[in-house]
Order: sequence, then structure tokens, then C-alpha cells
Amino acid sequence: MELLLLGKEFCSLEAEGLRLLQQAYERFHYSARAFHKFLKVARTFADLDGAPRLRRQDLAAALMARDMDREQAGMLII
Repeated sequence: MELLLLGKEFCSLEAEGLRLLQQAYERFHYSARAFHKFLKVARTFADLDGAPRLRRQDLAAALMARDMDREQAGMLII
């Protein structure tokens, strides 16, 4: 989880959010690149809400957004 240390200035996590990310990593084996994207999207959700730190709900929304994006990509018909 070195990735979390790199972004601690801009993506400060609450303890519950960190636990959620650890559980997601253990269950789905996301890459470091995926975690970086989760943090960026979660930071956007937190900013829109005026939250100074990333909360569990911001991270959960970022994780769900990835799943929704993947589902929609699979439904594209060209």
C-alpha cells in the first residue's frame, strides 16, 4: 500500500476508507494504477462534497463508478 503514502497530502484517508481499500485489494487484486484512479475519483467526490479528507463513502463511490464504467463498456455495440 505504498501508493497510499505517496498521495497522503492530497488524498488523506480516514481509517474506514483505508480499510475499504485494503478489503478491495485483497478481494479483487487491483493494480497500483487502479488504486491511483480510485483515489483521483474519490478525491473528486470529496471535493464536490467539501470534505477535506477522503471518506469511506467517497472511496465506495469511486469503486462503484469503476464497476459501472466496465459494465457500460461491455454493452457498447458498434
